[in-house]
Amino acid sequence: MEKQDWLEANRPDVWRDVIKETHASLFDPDYLFEMGDIYRREFAGERFDNPEDGSGKQSVTIPVIPLSACRFPQAPKICTVRSGFDLPLLITPKENWNREVVAFVSQDPLRKESHWPHGLSMSTPWGFSAHNVTSPGGKKVWPAVEWLCRNGYGVYFTDVWKLYVDPGAGVTRNDITKKAEHDVFRCEVSQLKPKLLITFGNAAFYAMSGTGLPPIDRHPHPTAYGALKRHYGTPDEKFSTIQNAIIEQIASKLL
Repeated sequence: MEKQDWLEANRPDVWRDVIKETHASLFDPDYLFEMGDIYRREFAGERFDNPEDGSGKQSVTIPVIPLSACRFPQAPKICTVRSGFDLPLLITPKENWNREVVAFVSQDPLRKESHWPHGLSMSTPWGFSAHNVTSPGGKKVWPAVEWLCRNGYGVYFTDVWKLYVDPGAGVTRNDITKKAEHDVFRCEVSQLKPKLLITFGNAAFYAMSGTGLPPIDRHPHPTAYGALKRHYGTPDEKFSTIQNAIIEQIASKLL
């Protein structure tokens, strides 16, 4: 995906209010504002020094969140193991935004691969702040984001469960932490009042289905090969076919 000059990320006059009202129980809002601005600049095309040379220098856009920026009680333990948090990302058209938002909801900020740093790392959902549409999933989902923005909507990316902890790390999120995460998500939906809530994959759908929130537009995960044809009724699962099928289903709920 090339730089999209007609789109912007984390519009400060909207995004900051949402984050401050919803995430302050988990993290210091000023720290989140600082990172949100970095992701805004990254989406606009600025490139940051993210060393991968083994020097130990921390990545600017995938930092390890300092314990001092954490406000949830389990942070001293979770910050010592491979874990993750994805800062919600808002994409809006620079012009003719209708002030309505569609929310793309994932289950959690998964950190399975070994390339993730040790500690509580931060990124953005789908890596879309960095125009990351090279993955099969992102490549299929991104055209729907553009379609929504061309039709005047903003797109907000977030997770039901705000924290991920490596199952082999010996640390488990307790009930207090899980309730805090769920409260944040419910507050996001209340604050944003999205026109439509969209989930990709069973895990995200079932994580959301018990919240009692507005109707969900349910899609299979874009990498769930076989399930895509069955769900959308398409003759194949080529990128262009599924890209169009996702857009058609979303359009049927909005238009």
